[in-house]
Amino acid sequence: MVEKSKLAEALSEAEEGVVLRIEVTPNSKKVAFGYNEWRRAVEIKIKSPAKAGKANRELVEILSSLFGGAEILSGEKSRLKTVKVLGDREDILEKLFSLINQ
Repeated sequence: MVEKSKLAEALSEAEEGVVLRIEVTPNSKKVAFGYNEWRRAVEIKIKSPAKAGKANRELVEILSSLFGGAEILSGEKSRLKTVKVLGDREDILEKLFSLINQ
């Protein structure tokens, strides 16, 4: 179980939303959320392969469905990404905390 204060280290304020530091694992059997304490990043396992932008599209779809909008700011060709999501920082932190600690 991850502490909420640790998870907060992966979030930073942005105009009209929050920037998340994310570590993506493609080709997973199911979609799952976790936290990488060393990288201070939210871990998201996704089903799509990292080919032709499929993993990025799935990541944006997942985050958009959770937060009402998402945009990859950096790391399009990397497992480590910076993604902006729409919403209030506390609401986003709470939702991520519950997803990670299911």
